[in-house]
Amino acid sequence: MLAASAPHPAASRRLAADLLQAQLLRLGHAGARVERRLGPGLLALSARRLYRRLGFVRLGDYLTERLGISLRRCQSIVRLERALRDLPAVAAAFDAGTLPPSKVRIVASAATPQTQDVWPSRAQRLTVRDLEAAARAERNAIGSMVPDATSHAAPAAALAPEDEPGVLISFAAPGRAFAVWHWAIEFVRRVAGQQEPAWRCAEYLAAEFLSGCPDAEAPEAEVVDQAHARSEPVPVAARLAPRCGISDAEVWMRAVAAVRDALRPLGTAVDVETILSAPSPAAPAASPDSTRAGASAAVSDAPVSPADPGELDPWDLDARLHGLVRLRQSLAWRQGRLLAAVASFDLHRELGYDSLGNWCRSVLGMSPRRARYLVSLDRRLDRIPLVADAYRRGLVSWCQARLLVRVARPGTQSRWIRYARRVTVRRLEDAITACDVAAADPAIGEQPLTSQDGGPLPPSEPLPGTLHRRHTLAPVDHSSPIAGDTAASSSLSTEAPDPARHTLAPERCTHRITFWAPLDVADVWRRALRACRRARGPHLRDWECLLIFIIDMRDAWQPHENAEWRRRYHILDRDGWRCLAPGCTSRSNLNAHHLVFRSHSGSDDAGNLVTLCVGHHQAGVHDNLIRCYGRAPDAVWWEFGIRPDAPPLLRYFGDRIVGARADVRAAASPDGGSLRRHAAAGTVPSSDSSRDRLDERILDEQALAERTLAASARAGRERANGNWPAGRPAVKPPGPG
Repeated sequence: MLAASAPHPAASRRLAADLLQAQLLRLGHAGARVERRLGPGLLALSARRLYRRLGFVRLGDYLTERLGISLRRCQSIVRLERALRDLPAVAAAFDAGTLPPSKVRIVASAATPQTQDVWPSRAQRLTVRDLEAAARAERNAIGSMVPDATSHAAPAAALAPEDEPGVLISFAAPGRAFAVWHWAIEFVRRVAGQQEPAWRCAEYLAAEFLSGCPDAEAPEAEVVDQAHARSEPVPVAARLAPRCGISDAEVWMRAVAAVRDALRPLGTAVDVETILSAPSPAAPAASPDSTRAGASAAVSDAPVSPADPGELDPWDLDARLHGLVRLRQSLAWRQGRLLAAVASFDLHRELGYDSLGNWCRSVLGMSPRRARYLVSLDRRLDRIPLVADAYRRGLVSWCQARLLVRVARPGTQSRWIRYARRVTVRRLEDAITACDVAAADPAIGEQPLTSQDGGPLPPSEPLPGTLHRRHTLAPVDHSSPIAGDTAASSSLSTEAPDPARHTLAPERCTHRITFWAPLDVADVWRRALRACRRARGPHLRDWECLLIFIIDMRDAWQPHENAEWRRRYHILDRDGWRCLAPGCTSRSNLNAHHLVFRSHSGSDDAGNLVTLCVGHHQAGVHDNLIRCYGRAPDAVWWEFGIRPDAPPLLRYFGDRIVGARADVRAAASPDGGSLRRHAAAGTVPSSDSSRDRLDERILDEQALAERTLAASARAGRERANGNWPAGRPAVKPPGPG
């Protein structure tokens, strides 16, 4: 146990730094061990495209919806796994603990099967910075001597850097511009035909404006109003609160408290010592077929052997990967808690590093961008403890947590957690974006329900057997919410815009538009801002330039009114020009699919047609890997991962995750009436596994605690206002329900 008593004041900060660094190194090693166990499974999943048998067309969609990790992180794990499979000596040194995680990626990027034996001992003698220089020189030497990249003398893997250099672009904007920015993201994604990130949408907007600006390449020596043109991020040190009033002894006490909080027991499988003492992934593992019936935590957390004979069972692999990701997520939360303590008191300076990023890269082997994100996520989760606990336990994934921190409040967090677990990540993002837009400009969209503290509540998703009106931020009827348009989008505005509101009229900036961008994209963005100010006036602020970019792209790419065009693509236009399969992010190669096949006398009625991407249409429905039935667009049932000897992997009603009785589908008819009657009578959400039942019990306890705190807060307000009757007993915790 850690001693809470403070040491000598002169040594308190250094001891706190050493304590946090030692625990972070242990967590980093444990996380690397978990990723080593994840590697073979993710490699088999991506190489054999096993996710397609589970009903997902793209690997990124599967990772987001089922595992809750990013495609970028998966690619990094797979690259390292491929490299270590070709370098058994390096893999053995890493598994034995003689090669730390901070150096294994560097060694794997330069070692070859012929030189792998000398690199582990060489890495032990060098620092991380010197090792990077030696690996870079080795790669350059091999590249100059061996022009054939397929030669056996070439490195086993050219591992891409984990942290792509970039900047955070942020500027203030009024609520109306904030809402139009989100509308523009949806519009650009339609034009691009894919689910682009925010920085890519900004690049499209800037490039479109520069393509029509004649003096875009004018000299950059012109004077720019820096008060309005500043888009560079504020240094991290300037954003941190000063440490005045915090003694060195207090720093030690807070460091000890952070370590205790991070290492709180969470079950034997999540214990750091258990992870570090687990057998190497190279050890023989049980055949997947022998454990297919068991989906418990012990089976899910077992490593996937890279040498499993025969064909892997995708359903069993999905359960194993899900358990390992929950394990890795708990370690990531602990890392964020300790990194936040280091960043709060600048303890990296006590360890001899001038910045937190250099210390993370050199000592922990973690990219500065990932470290900054873990610290930011921990600070935001600290304000909503129930979401933090759900994230730590794996009840919500990383993809869900990064969305929940935008909207959850102390009085609404348990409801948002339940909502996130019952819908797809795609639907969760749409709902939270709709809340952000409605809060930014009340004239846009449908106002969400709010709690007593003013925080938005999650929307009520329809139960099977009911219909609902879908919300979308996409432009409808080929119009936009930009001021000056003759018609407003029915999905963004309920009334025509006020003609008196000029696009460039000065307004009070109450929101911030923020997105991360690579260095080359940031350069394009700044050139577009300079060109816009040269062409339209040097007084323009960043958000005013953004509106000009959006108007130019809308005028160039918004389709004109055409009766034939609207008749031909009315189904795709109704469904927002995106695949309606749950969790799918495809916006290109779209088809109108007949829910009741034409070969089965299915009609061309709009209720029998649903938009699907070519992958879900041809390789999904027609290859019998998914099923869809019901009435489009809002009463469609989906079954993913169909198998003949067991229930499907997932069942959805629209974007809601449900469990359905087998006779519901047989009773469904194209008109939707039979579907609604049978679904309302016989369909209930189900949780079959013991893990799901445990998760629901934890969520019930969290909801009870939240209601108890709310009741205590109301009682405190009544006492303060003198409305508490004399002799009235203390508030009892409210019961469930």
